[in-house]
Amino acid sequence: MIKKSTAILITPAITLLTIMTITPLFFMIRVSLLKPPEEAGFYIPDTFTFQNYGLIFDNYGISIILKTIIFALEITFITIFLSLGFALLIQKSSKFWRVISITCLLLPKLTSPLLIIFGLQRILGDHGIINQLLLFLHICNHPVTLIRNHLGVLIGETYLILPFSSLLVFIQLNSINEEIKTAAKGLGASNYQVFKKITLPLCYPGLITVWQLSMAWGMSCLLGPLFLGSPSESTIACEIYHQTFELGNWPLAAAWSVFLTTTTIVLLSTPKLITSFFTVHK
Repeated sequence: MIKKSTAILITPAITLLTIMTITPLFFMIRVSLLKPPEEAGFYIPDTFTFQNYGLIFDNYGISIILKTIIFALEITFITIFLSLGFALLIQKSSKFWRVISITCLLLPKLTSPLLIIFGLQRILGDHGIINQLLLFLHICNHPVTLIRNHLGVLIGETYLILPFSSLLVFIQLNSINEEIKTAAKGLGASNYQVFKKITLPLCYPGLITVWQLSMAWGMSCLLGPLFLGSPSESTIACEIYHQTFELGNWPLAAAWSVFLTTTTIVLLSTPKLITSFFTVHK
């Protein structure tokens, strides 16, 4: 039995969760089962069909699903690698440079993501600072195409998620008792052995959190593919935007949203399921 005081404390959270999450999900599922509009309107009321889900799994839909999952995995692995590097660099810095580094990580998050994407368009464009530097150093004779392609999407989405992931790994690193490392070095372990046998294993909880955060971000990425990618880099989020605001097919967009939500939950649960499996069979 839940105590009365506990029930009072959790009631606002449950109410907010119901209003902001559960209720919209219920309506989203309901709209996905309606027939699309024939002329005007968002859908045909009082109808029921599974045809919207059938359209998701045609050749075009499967290609978008595969692209989205590949994008998410690429963004996740790049983010984990860079986050660990940034976190280690911040941890090894002096207190002054640590404050500077964390400030530099957090400052971009005070700016609109859309403004950041437009800034990346200018920086990565043919006349941007990167291409101008490459031409000035005679590394290449022509501007390198850094946007309107797969690379541009990866750069944009990784840049947007990197501050969060780096801080998560940094917090996890700071939770490691330094005396363990000192003891290992006193027993003759090299810096590489300390990192491999102590630092990295103790960082797994933080890295799993970064995995979940990056996968959720990558699966729902919209701004990067829309403004830094080409039409061939369309993701599920782009298809939802296309079906909703350009074609007005809300039932199909809702079906895509239900599929995206379900797939993201499954992918986020994967590390925990794998860990539980090996723990049971250890």
